[in-house]
Amino acid sequence: MIIKSSWLVSVLTAFTLVPMTAAATMPSAAASGEYNGHFYEVIAYPSSGHPDKSWLIAKTAAEMRVYESINGHLATITSAGEDAFIESLRVLAGLHPSEAWVGGFQSSPPCGSSGCNWTWENGEGAFIYTNWQDGEPNDNGGVEEQYLGIGLGNIPGWNDERVLGNIGGYVVEYDVPVDATACVSGIETCPLSVGSDIDLPDTVELTGMATIDTRRYEFTDDPTLCGTTTRLLFGEATDPEELIPDVLLPAYLCGSPKFLVIVANAEGITLPSGTIEVTNNVLETFPNNLFDCTGPYDTNLFNPDDPQNRDVVAYQKTNLEDMPENELGMMHGFEGSVAEVNFECGSSRGKTNDFSYYFVGLHIDFGPLYADFAGNPDGVRDEFARLTRYKLHVLQDVILESRIALRDNFFQRLGHRVMRHLARAAIIRHDQGRYSAARFRLKLIDWWVQNLTYTEIQGENYQGETEMRNSNGIFMYTDKVIQ
Repeated sequence: MIIKSSWLVSVLTAFTLVPMTAAATMPSAAASGEYNGHFYEVIAYPSSGHPDKSWLIAKTAAEMRVYESINGHLATITSAGEDAFIESLRVLAGLHPSEAWVGGFQSSPPCGSSGCNWTWENGEGAFIYTNWQDGEPNDNGGVEEQYLGIGLGNIPGWNDERVLGNIGGYVVEYDVPVDATACVSGIETCPLSVGSDIDLPDTVELTGMATIDTRRYEFTDDPTLCGTTTRLLFGEATDPEELIPDVLLPAYLCGSPKFLVIVANAEGITLPSGTIEVTNNVLETFPNNLFDCTGPYDTNLFNPDDPQNRDVVAYQKTNLEDMPENELGMMHGFEGSVAEVNFECGSSRGKTNDFSYYFVGLHIDFGPLYADFAGNPDGVRDEFARLTRYKLHVLQDVILESRIALRDNFFQRLGHRVMRHLARAAIIRHDQGRYSAARFRLKLIDWWVQNLTYTEIQGENYQGETEMRNSNGIFMYTDKVIQ
């Protein structure tokens, strides 16, 4: 992929790129800058002398460097945005020769192909996003090339490399975590990634150096699988060493076509109640994607009245077995572990009750039988009703599970009993086609969720889980089911 000069200029002006002649704290770096909360440096090899330019030496040198008390590592490139930013730094650094080492390598044992077993050295798993130069990787001359360079011949893109004479430096990345105190609602917006922000509720408990560390993985979905096939992310094909827990994307959730998986790990943060509010501005993340929360970008290609053509927020806990979708989905015809959790539109906004996997760039798609909304609007609405019924059963299950936190006093026990009956009544009204009546029951549940005081159970957030599911159910009726 060749980055046009106009785009490169926009990258250089969009982020803070610091020529290191002006930065006395890091005199040996040729250029540096911040992207998505992580900090990057390009280290140039000296033009005189005989430095050891091997990838392994570069890896060791990167890990010895420190920025804001964080040790570095050779850069790992897991999205097009990160790739373009690192490429802009490489160009700014003016390396001679132009190629730079980054943190990719071909793991052992040899697999008999130049394109297999490529992985990242910082525990970020096998390559998912790639940007190979034309004809790469190729084990040039029939000799194994096990390490990843970028910018060979001063051309953007990746190359499998072994010729040290082509290397002019290396790129270091520092995984600087987000200070969680800045994420509490009402203080300031807290970015998980470009185009995805979170707000923590006032109920959050922060201890010590409370931080959020994020990693991001970009996927391009296969539209022929939308609505028909579940997809296993980070499974054996893309994560053979099982460095990243699995994600089972249900068939009805589809990339548009690109989507981002944000892995957020929290330290010193406890959420006994309340929800994390997630706001996705997908146009910032993927300017060329098909949909935002209000509908398609190109109404000549996609029907703006079709609720399928809208961006959604999705979420999964680290262990997919902790998601009620993992079991209930198979029972109701929606196999998968990822939950769609929108509660509001403008930007795509969702609620979650914990940290883990967040998704940007997904939409709901029921497959080719429901692609023509103009010719089959009732069929599409019926599918959304079927999906909403499944979500009601998930809500009912979550309310039943919350009994452990609602049994210490009369008001708790009353509230739990009322919510159980309301969830069951919502399913009955839904099955009768009385969707407004079902939504009304969810609004009554919302009152109880907001006014009950849940007993704190270590490691659980039953109030937030119920609020997340219930607010999504109300939104499903309002935005997708009730005409």
